[in-house]
Amino acid sequence: MEDYQLPVICLLTLLSVCSAQYDVQVLGQSEPILGIVGDDVILPFSLRTTIGTVSAVGESVEWQRPDLKPKEVHFYRSQEDYNEDQNNNFKGRTSLFKEEMKNGNISLKLSGVKLSDAGNYTCFVPTLRGSFQKDSVQLIVGAASKPRVTIVGVDPMGVILECEAGGLIYKPETTWLDSDGNILPGGSTETGTDSDGRHSVRGHVTIQKTDNNMFTCRVQQQQINHKMETEINVTDRMFPEPCQSWLSGFLIGGLIGGLIGGLVLLIVVVVVLCILKSKGLLHWGRGVLNRNPQQNGNPLL
Repeated sequence: MEDYQLPVICLLTLLSVCSAQYDVQVLGQSEPILGIVGDDVILPFSLRTTIGTVSAVGESVEWQRPDLKPKEVHFYRSQEDYNEDQNNNFKGRTSLFKEEMKNGNISLKLSGVKLSDAGNYTCFVPTLRGSFQKDSVQLIVGAASKPRVTIVGVDPMGVILECEAGGLIYKPETTWLDSDGNILPGGSTETGTDSDGRHSVRGHVTIQKTDNNMFTCRVQQQQINHKMETEINVTDRMFPEPCQSWLSGFLIGGLIGGLIGGLVLLIVVVVVLCILKSKGLLHWGRGVLNRNPQQNGNPLL
């Protein structure tokens, strides 16, 4: 090998490595994205090399759903949106983060998610060179109902609230809050699953009267960092008065105590009579309780 060929080979190798490091590619998320009906969702994608992000301001960006006709979800070029050929299902519901495109952010925001939005989305940048012009992500959509809060009862301790929600993708957690955001103690929760594998939840809590009587039920799916809240205002007249609560508790306690005391006394009397009768000290005769039957013939005995 000639002496001059070795430096040339080394230079070409170095250029190849550097070129590979600076190849721009569309990079998304391998895990599915989870969305809830009615909420907004972001399909995250960016332009990157192995050493950092690259500006996407001067690129063309096409978002597509290959299973739809037309397949165009959002189209951007020459630093403007061109959505004349956009699928009607997405009209007015898609946008890019244009102020962040200089940092390589080409994520798509989809507003007001529908069940029909579930599917595979492709982010395609045709102005790039090489084989990394596009990548795909799956969107899974769940139909979760907003929590419904109702008053289900009143007892001496306060007003009983119930909170229900259904159609949840993951097993939910229920939290009760006062108007200051403090968690209310003593709540109970029941969960279930329907035939489609969607979760439902029902929670109860007994509340005390406050300055504004505003209370919130929060239902949260920790796995996707999603929460829904419903607030309720309970009128003052729903709460039992302090004396009424005390009197009710006293009467109920007294009644229960009286019944228990009477039952215990009756049991004691029956036991004593049975013992006396077994020892022959008492005799039942014609509905009258007598002394020892051997003495019945002689009242002096």
